[in-house]
Amino acid sequence: MKLSEINDKDLSDRDIANIVYSNIKDNGKSSKYALVFGNSMLIKERVLKAVELYNNKRIQKVIFMGGVNGVSNQNNSLIAEADKMRELAIKLGINENDIIVENTSNNTFENIDNAMYLLRDEIDTIKNITIITSEFHLKRCYAILKKNYPNIDTTLVAAKDGFSDNDNWFLSDNSWNSGRSLATYEAHLLVRYARENKIEDLEVQLTNQELER
Repeated sequence: MKLSEINDKDLSDRDIANIVYSNIKDNGKSSKYALVFGNSMLIKERVLKAVELYNNKRIQKVIFMGGVNGVSNQNNSLIAEADKMRELAIKLGINENDIIVENTSNNTFENIDNAMYLLRDEIDTIKNITIITSEFHLKRCYAILKKNYPNIDTTLVAAKDGFSDNDNWFLSDNSWNSGRSLATYEAHLLVRYARENKIEDLEVQLTNQELER
């Protein structure tokens, strides 16, 4: 069943897990560039994963993305997410010459559009790009890239945080910014964006779901 065909009015935990977390495993490939998505509350986890891949020679250059007006900036920080990530990454050993900063975007669509614009001179030669973000966010990033850049393969790498990952999101209640709230919101968002033709309409295996009439 396609994302756009899912009746998301009353999703079970299994439905949410399948919509958000299925088919997003790391394929082990290496890339010249990694896109690291900003989130004010999850900067450390995402930078640490980027450093790990950089040290393991799986990526050569890192594009940190994120401005100051994203929904996760609850403290109204005036420092862009991308700039915070760059500073931490340099402290952790990434050569500053291997870092590109995109610090004006404030949502995932802008992240990708602006980052790919920075790579415009190489876009026809890029065969694979690595996405680094929280596990619940990977499918949305993949679906946007798949729709807009179908000729570029993607390597999906989860920056796990211990509360919103595939194996623990369901352990929390639905309070704001809990793992459950993030996964549930993401499931509805994926269905909505697919219906609006903003992302690739991916196949999802659901049980006991009927096509929405």
